[in-house]
Amino acid sequence: MGGNASGALERVEKYRQQIGADPGVARLHLNLGTALLQVGRLPEAEGALRRAVELDPMLAEAHVNLGGVLLSRWDFRGCIEANRAALASRPDMVEANYNEGLGHLYLGDAAAMVACFRRVLELDARHAGGHYHLAVGLLALGDVENSRLHAAIATELGFMPQPDFLKALDKAEGGPVPVLEIGEVPETPA
Repeated sequence: MGGNASGALERVEKYRQQIGADPGVARLHLNLGTALLQVGRLPEAEGALRRAVELDPMLAEAHVNLGGVLLSRWDFRGCIEANRAALASRPDMVEANYNEGLGHLYLGDAAAMVACFRRVLELDARHAGGHYHLAVGLLALGDVENSRLHAAIATELGFMPQPDFLKALDKAEGGPVPVLEIGEVPETPA
């Protein structure tokens, strides 16, 4: 196992021991759940994170991580709910706004998605993923100009937009634009 995975496994055992000695500490359950996520043990991580939010409903990080687990299980409504719980105690939490926006993306609610990613950018104007996902939502709402603007900013910040999104954006702007695929060589005039 790599260094990060073995370190996470060591943390899993450490947090389990600490919980055994003091099972009522929410942050220990959060730490255990986070370490379990790092080694890919999602069902166990979910259990630890649910216990953390039972013990401390205001522990925003536990709600966000639980929302991430739910998102990975395609429970988009659960993801939104968990991240809203995080935002109830920390409305300025970028991760909670971002993850809630992803839940809305997968549910097809472009207006709610746009609101979430606008909030992400209010909190962190250089959030590349926030710009990209805002661009996706804006395109879904028909705001092609601003979609292109935020897609360009996302790319400038290092985010690689999905090819399907770029094709949809090009089409919305008035037609297909030839896109070179990797390995394709453009024809030269004879």
